[in-house]
Amino acid sequence: MYARHAQRSGEMMVDDTDDVIQIVTERFERRLAEENGKLRVEMATEFGKLRVEMAAGFGGLRAEMSDRNAEMLKWGLLFGATQTAALAGVIALLR
Repeated sequence: MYARHAQRSGEMMVDDTDDVIQIVTERFERRLAEENGKLRVEMATEFGKLRVEMAAGFGGLRAEMSDRNAEMLKWGLLFGATQTAALAGVIALLR
């Protein structure tokens, strides 16, 4: 009689253990999904901020490069004009 009760108790413990494991696993998966969702939202927010910051930085860099290129073009044209005038003056003196 004792053996029957012990066997039944052992079977009940196995069933209860399986239920507990299933409950704990479901809780863990739910918590993992929640944390994963929070992390994705946080990463998307930070990525958005980074994109805005990079766009502003690259915009400033483009403006600076455009100004520098305009300045170099201005001085290059001025140099070419003065060299042409000097060459024309030398040719005029030699005639």
